[in-house]
Amino acid sequence: MQTYCKKILGAAAPAAALVATLAAVACEDHGDDHDHDHDHDHENEVISQVELTFTPTAGGAPLVFKFDDPDGDGGASGTAERIELASGVEYTLAVRFQNSLVDPAEDLTGEIEAEAEDHFVFVVGDVAGPASSAPTALVTHAYADVESDYGTNAVGEDLPVGLVNTITGNTAGTGKFRVILRHLPEVNEQPQKTGELPADLAAGRDLPGSVDVDVSFVLVVS
Repeated sequence: MQTYCKKILGAAAPAAALVATLAAVACEDHGDDHDHDHDHDHENEVISQVELTFTPTAGGAPLVFKFDDPDGDGGASGTAERIELASGVEYTLAVRFQNSLVDPAEDLTGEIEAEAEDHFVFVVGDVAGPASSAPTALVTHAYADVESDYGTNAVGEDLPVGLVNTITGNTAGTGKFRVILRHLPEVNEQPQKTGELPADLAAGRDLPGSVDVDVSFVLVVS
């Protein structure tokens, strides 16, 4: 699966639109604070929508927040809804990726599940977790899935994927909640996806592979 390369910023404010064209052209990977392309061994797919569903583990209605770029690359900027969570509450976070520019809309989450050993979702921002060590964390993140949840774990360790997570509201305040989907295919039959990558990202080190999606939401914990 090849997606547009993009860095999607925003929340209540406009987010940057999709970056790249439908042609299978690779963008140079400059690190996690810049735009990236997806590896060019994949079919072209477009991710125009990222949906985050927070379901309280103790019971209660799910809370759904979306990034949406309804007209794709070259049009108006997309927008990200503000995430509003409660302190002291634990949530199960499900992450879904979709191309809403076709009719009917195409859910791409299943493709990521099928390539679980080649993908890693990172949660960073004002977050305490495997990939983020913010000094004042509004929420805590932990992975709640592994590759074998979606199919055979054929290569290396049975690592997290990040399509299902546990999020716990900590300190009241306003900050940033950033979701990064990174593609990490094997290179020369050697896996790029390893268990050290979240810690590497938290430490500011460059990661292998390339970015499919990089979305920032405003996060409010009350």
